[in-house]
Amino acid sequence: MVSRVIAIDGPAASGKSSVASRVADYFGIPYISTGSMYRAIAYVASGEGVDCGNASAELLKPVLSKLQMSYVATANGMQLCVNGKFPTSELRSEKVAALTSVIAAIPEVRIWLSVKQRELAGAGWIVMEGRDIGSEIFPDAAMKFYLTASPWVRAKRRMAQKGETVSGATLEEVAEAISARDRQDSQRKVSPLKIADGATVIDSSDFELDETVGVFIKLISRHRCEYRVPYADTDQMGVVYYANYLEYFERGRTEMLRSVGFSYRDMEKMGVFMPVAEATCHYYAPARYDDLLTIHSWIISARGARMVIGSEIYCGDKLLVKGSVTLGCIDGSRKLVRLPENLIKACSIYLEREEK
Repeated sequence: MVSRVIAIDGPAASGKSSVASRVADYFGIPYISTGSMYRAIAYVASGEGVDCGNASAELLKPVLSKLQMSYVATANGMQLCVNGKFPTSELRSEKVAALTSVIAAIPEVRIWLSVKQRELAGAGWIVMEGRDIGSEIFPDAAMKFYLTASPWVRAKRRMAQKGETVSGATLEEVAEAISARDRQDSQRKVSPLKIADGATVIDSSDFELDETVGVFIKLISRHRCEYRVPYADTDQMGVVYYANYLEYFERGRTEMLRSVGFSYRDMEKMGVFMPVAEATCHYYAPARYDDLLTIHSWIISARGARMVIGSEIYCGDKLLVKGSVTLGCIDGSRKLVRLPENLIKACSIYLEREEK
């Protein structure tokens, strides 16, 4: 079963928190910062006498046993509640940041927190960022990203964040510290920092925040799948038969629905069927035998008994075909019925939105 998680991993100061927060706001879904969860443990532990010199699984065991942590919806979005408090600013202190790096390498801490993180999924779509979300916590995440940037750029960003660096530190010192943190995170035995299987790598070194967020929104809001044209789909000249483009639309929407856990077989088990009621296809350029096509799919509208799905087919950057398909939702007796709410909710990430 696919987890409806948009997993954003990456090294320290790569901009994961800022991007994840903005992406979640755009799609109207919760944002979970796993880094803040580790900081929360460090914050509570420091109050119990744990520091960088003595941090151990044994000392942290009683801290974890009585630690209450959850994300709560507030007027300012999802806020981390720790033992009944919202310690937002306290989590950004130098002391907490230093201890966080140490305790994050302790296996017992990571195991305890991984259970908490998995509990946050299931109700609907969420954006979760950290170091091992796509590789360890949610290897079945519907979407995986790895956000990075050069150590020099990340050092500049880190110095612009209040409380994130030692007072008086130079850009060179911060860049070296970030590189050292990268090596530490990548080489640790437990859940090392790495690019998850199937993750899309985004290097934001040359991007401003708005540009990076725009890249994420573009990649998330449209489902993509690839298809290499077989000879059987073409005429004697090796050009794709026109009618096959509608079959490619079908391939795209099938993969889109499957990506959110709703295959046609799943819907049949629910007692609903979605036959094609109408289709449009605008042709711009031919595809040929052995071309690698990218099929883009998204939902134009989903209301009542109808779902309208848009499709575009590209070969490289060249648009070949654009169109839409209207599906009607019927039950076993072929009567029109409303689209299941859980289907609409699952597909909401692909719902076309007005530009913000």
